[in-house]
Amino acid sequence: MRLGFIGTGNITTAIVTGLCTCDPPAAATIWVSPRNKDKADALAARWSAVQVGDTNQAVVDRADMVFLAILPQQKEEILTNLHFRKEHVIIHLLAGTQVEEIRPLVKPADRIVRAIPLPCTAIHAGPVVVYPDRGEAVSQVCDLFNRLGTVITQAKEDHLETLAVITSLMAPYYALVEAVTAWGTAQGIDRKDVAAYTASMFGALSQIAESEAQGDIRSLVTESMTPGGLNELAMAVIDGHGGFSHILTAMDAVKRKQ
Repeated sequence: MRLGFIGTGNITTAIVTGLCTCDPPAAATIWVSPRNKDKADALAARWSAVQVGDTNQAVVDRADMVFLAILPQQKEEILTNLHFRKEHVIIHLLAGTQVEEIRPLVKPADRIVRAIPLPCTAIHAGPVVVYPDRGEAVSQVCDLFNRLGTVITQAKEDHLETLAVITSLMAPYYALVEAVTAWGTAQGIDRKDVAAYTASMFGALSQIAESEAQGDIRSLVTESMTPGGLNELAMAVIDGHGGFSHILTAMDAVKRKQ
């Protein structure tokens, strides 16, 4: 399978890194766009499977599966100048862009799979949302992404859009870890130790939440609070300052912007 990436930004870098660190590597040849030359050259220098195309069209010509990893506002400018083949599988990564908006720009290719990979694909972790949820091309894409994380397919594109909103919480999550780390450091503990402890604790708690078969996270909240204990006190203080309603407000704002 020959892979091509139109757009060489952070997500492309993460996916390519993940693909090249699979054992065995997930693709024999990966062609990347020359648009971001520094990142493209860095990937080619690091991984023998990666080649930098002279042009975007050269990438398309050499690929069986083409990743669209450009900014949404660039889609007409870039894609209308490219010539795709009927047999291409198109993996569309553009935020807030429906499949039907992409279809006329990549014809005659008509096998389009939309996906939301995260930066953690570089370390073979985290979710990758894929739409639609069936079809030969979807199976090929899922096989690829299953090597980089946990694939979650959706039958409805608007459900994929909803899950995409949740990705806006990456920066707030890191800000939470940083706030806790700064507090621990102020108590005299080495910053590296506090950060490692905090991240490890949240990582373990996330594994427990992920394993909850019915997604009943509320029960985990209750189970974590011993009456009169530390978690009950922390929860009471947080609830007294508005709880997590501001998180929901932020997610609503992101959804409106999509």
